[in-house]
Amino acid sequence: MKVFLVGPMGTGKSTIGKDLSEKLGYEFYDTDKLVEKAEGLKIKEIFEKKGENYFRLKESEALNNTHPLNNVVIATGGGIVEKDINRLFLKKESKVIFLDSSVERQHERTKASSKRPLLNNGDALNTLRKLYKERFNMYEEVSQIQISMDNLKEEEILKKIINFLRK
Repeated sequence: MKVFLVGPMGTGKSTIGKDLSEKLGYEFYDTDKLVEKAEGLKIKEIFEKKGENYFRLKESEALNNTHPLNNVVIATGGGIVEKDINRLFLKKESKVIFLDSSVERQHERTKASSKRPLLNNGDALNTLRKLYKERFNMYEEVSQIQISMDNLKEEEILKKIINFLRK
């Protein structure tokens, strides 16, 4: 089984993904980390030196490279759903979970980070609002379940995911 976590940046996909993979006894992968490893650069540096389009291409390659894997949890980058090819890939999978979160929670979780290039424009909250509005339907399109991260403890979120996976 492969479990994909999609959703906006700052929702906790990597945190939940690591803990979920431990509970399931699966390997954990993060598409952002796969891109960084392949490029030998941090995402912020890739955006600065090669641009967002290049990063999105590498992100698609990282996602595609997960195809042969099994017994894994894969956290995806917030913008992975923007490319048609990635949405088609994810729609073929049966365990795609949309971790949703209010824009305010996303902002709270990301405001101290300087490693998120899309938020380094001086108006992170409005950028998060805009991205959420643009991407929300795409997250819904590729997922079989949506879990709101607001007001839930991590254990409750993991329980919801595990119950979904057992169906």
